[in-house]
Amino acid sequence: MKELVLSQQYAVIALDGLESLHPSMAKSAVIRAIAAAKVMEEVMHTEAESDPAVFILKLNEAVEGVKDLRKKDEKQIEEEMAGLLEADGLMEQIPDILGCDMDYYTAGVELKAYRSDEDTYIRIREGLRAEILEEGVISTECAVLLWLLRESGCIHDLFSVSEQDQVQRRMTDAAAENEIFRAMWQTEFHSAVESFAGRFLRAKHNLFKNPYLEGVNLIFPYLERRKAIFIDFVVFGTDVRSRRIAIMEHLSKMGHYVEEVKSGSETLLKIDNAYYRIFPTVKRAYKVPIQGANLVPVYQM
Repeated sequence: MKELVLSQQYAVIALDGLESLHPSMAKSAVIRAIAAAKVMEEVMHTEAESDPAVFILKLNEAVEGVKDLRKKDEKQIEEEMAGLLEADGLMEQIPDILGCDMDYYTAGVELKAYRSDEDTYIRIREGLRAEILEEGVISTECAVLLWLLRESGCIHDLFSVSEQDQVQRRMTDAAAENEIFRAMWQTEFHSAVESFAGRFLRAKHNLFKNPYLEGVNLIFPYLERRKAIFIDFVVFGTDVRSRRIAIMEHLSKMGHYVEEVKSGSETLLKIDNAYYRIFPTVKRAYKVPIQGANLVPVYQM
């Protein structure tokens, strides 16, 4: 299997599930992180990786270079990275799951999204999770990936709320002993607009308290990367199981990989590389009741 550089590893995780045809705030944050990763690659796996002065210089260069990227530059970075991954068979563009939502489906709106190769996605995700959640030395590459995920609002895709606390403790301990980690963990490149949007959308994740800024709690952006959708269907007199099968068949027809996954006492739907809870419900349109189901994203099992 081809060894992926830092920016490619990050892109496999962060681009997955994002709408590909149109710009969005979530995608803009990811593209800037890809640009930052490209700069950081220049010191990774070289003697400079362990030189604080060189590493911090490159870190500052990465941050300053991505804070005010123009839309044209963002589009070019996206096309280059997606094209490279697609050429290697590591990513493809599929119909966006939002296109299965009743309002979009009936309107005939074309939406596409990136889908990463499942094996590659799982390998990168589980490798990162294992290194940070288990005891042992944290590599610089792992720390940089976590920093990129944090700054682009993707941390929730990989770690549950309780695991995020564990990640914070591990990185706080590492930063106390490692000048490179400390400088990086204090550095931000997400925009004020994204921070506001994150708080406005739900403001529900007060993560990564930074002990080096005298107890100030830094709130990092939480962008809506996954979509909750409503799928309508006309099925009368059937049980919940039959309706679940109908939903799965519809999603499969629309080009998605779908399977049931047991999680404790509940059964989730794994759709492509993401997990969803399914809730049978009735939606009203012009006072007319419409039977269907809500699919709500689960960020980490």
